[in-house]
Order: sequence, then structure tokens, then C-alpha cells
Amino acid sequence: MNTTLKIARLLFGLLGLLLCLQACTKEEEMMPPSTSPVPTGTRYLDPLFSDIQASKNVKYGNNRDQAGVAIDLLMNIYEPANDTETNRPLIILAHGGGFAEGDKEDFDELAQKFARAGYVAATMGYRLIGNGADPSLAIALVDALHDMKAAVRYFNSGKPFNTDPNNIFIGGFSAGAVTALHYAYLDESNLGTAPSEIQNYLSTAGGLSGNSGNPGASERIKGVLNIAGGLFTTDWIDPAEPRLYSIHGTLDVDVYCTKDPEAISNPGGDFTEGSCLIHPILDSLGITNQFRQIVGGDHGAYFTCTDCDEEMKKFVFDNL
Repeated sequence: MNTTLKIARLLFGLLGLLLCLQACTKEEEMMPPSTSPVPTGTRYLDPLFSDIQASKNVKYGNNRDQAGVAIDLLMNIYEPANDTETNRPLIILAHGGGFAEGDKEDFDELAQKFARAGYVAATMGYRLIGNGADPSLAIALVDALHDMKAAVRYFNSGKPFNTDPNNIFIGGFSAGAVTALHYAYLDESNLGTAPSEIQNYLSTAGGLSGNSGNPGASERIKGVLNIAGGLFTTDWIDPAEPRLYSIHGTLDVDVYCTKDPEAISNPGGDFTEGSCLIHPILDSLGITNQFRQIVGGDHGAYFTCTDCDEEMKKFVFDNL
């Protein structure tokens, strides 16, 4: 074999190796499965899809935390593999952790359950309280709220996930649920009754929409999936606002199902009114809601509930 032919074959071999490495890297990031959906059951209710496609660490925005550190805002997005539907309901979930810890992967399993039923489901990271000189829980809530609004806008900005802007549900656990509830029920009509720290911060941080990305796109949502969350005050709930599904343990002492007793002696503190107080207001206003009250359950009661995920999914299905 002449020298030129040997060199040519060597170059082709190296090129093939590089292409393989490139393809393998993309597969690890996107994890595209190869099989088709299982055609049994009802879409959006039953696990029709045996395989799902995952897009990991998708950047949906950026902003600075309380310490001034620039943060890229990332989410994991799950969708049915080989799906031909072009107008799919969207679920966005936020982790708990007291606005100080937690990770978007904490709710990957629930997002995957929704994806197997035909939804697009995302687990979002958001700015945490950070290490500023005087970190504030109220400001951390607003930062998370701004990030969640940017996540919703991301999907309404022409991104390639074929989501239905009229069927968007947001939610999460603990701090993530607190964020989703404030997204739904804190608005311009009641902002004047918010704590002064929140009002002052909003005036410099882009108002209720914030500056975390994807400006101008719709922020409208249909409903909230609340796992052990609360609102600063149920007075903020108005008629015709988003519907709500909640799970809450009656003995939760981290985010009370009613209200922290300390609020009586410290009315200006960072206390919330929980699901046990929220749902009667929704009933009185005629807002569609469902409350899974776990009697004797603590803050983590959801994690030992064997049928809560299916009940939550049924609530979404019934409200599409």
C-alpha cells in the first residue's frame, strides 16, 4: 500500500472517531430514546409513553443573587419521545429548601411522570438566598418569583417544545410552592398591601415581572400545584384567578397549614398562611380547587403519599 493511501485511510479513521465522540456527547446531554409511545390509555392521564426525551441544563435566563453574583438560570425539560402533538400542556416545578438550598433535580421524577403521560414538564433552578451581607428571605422570594416568570416566558418565546400557552401549570414543594402561590395571587391590584421590603425591592428590580429573561412574552398560567406552600396573606386571592391543587400535612411546622402562631406576636415577620386557610377562600370565590389534607402529616407528608402524584395529575387533566 503506498504512503498516500495509508495517510488517507488514517485521516478518515480520525474523522470518524471525532464524529462518534461528538454524537455521543450530544446523546448524553439530550438522551433521545429510540422507541415509540405505547398506544394504551388516555393521554395526559395515563403513562402512554414508554420513553421520554430529556433536555438537561437548558438556560432560560440569568440574573444576580443578593450577593451580586451573576447566576445562569437552568432547567431540565422532559417530553414524550417521538411525539407528534404540537400543542402540549406545560408543567413547571420548583424545588424546596427554604430559598437557601435544594436543586432542580429534586423533582425530576415527578416531571418524568407527567412527561410519560404526554406533557412537557420542566424542573427549574432559581436564585437562592445567597451570601450577601444581610440576606433577606422576602427578597429571595421575589427573586424566585421573577425567575419562575422568566421560565414561563421562555416557553412562550417561540422555543421548540410545542407547548400550549393556554394550559400552563406551575408548582413545587415548600419554597417552590410558596413561589408559585405568589406568582398566582400577588398582582398589581394588591401589591400595595405587600410588606414594604417587597414593594421597595420590586421598584428597583423590574416590578412583578422582573428582569430574569425573555421579556415581553406571556406570563399567564392556568393553575398551581402546591405542595406544602403558603401565601403572605390570603387577602390577595381575587375572583377568576388561577385554580389550585394542594397537598399539606396538618402538623407541618415548617410552612404551617394554617399560620405560624408566632405571627400573633410578630405581625411583621416572614410568616405565611397555608393551604388550610387558602382553600376556603377559593371555595368562597368559586375558584376551582382541590385540597389533599394529610391529617397528622408533617412538612414532608407528600413524600410518603402513595397516590398523591396520580391525584395531582388527574386534577391537571380535569382542568385542561
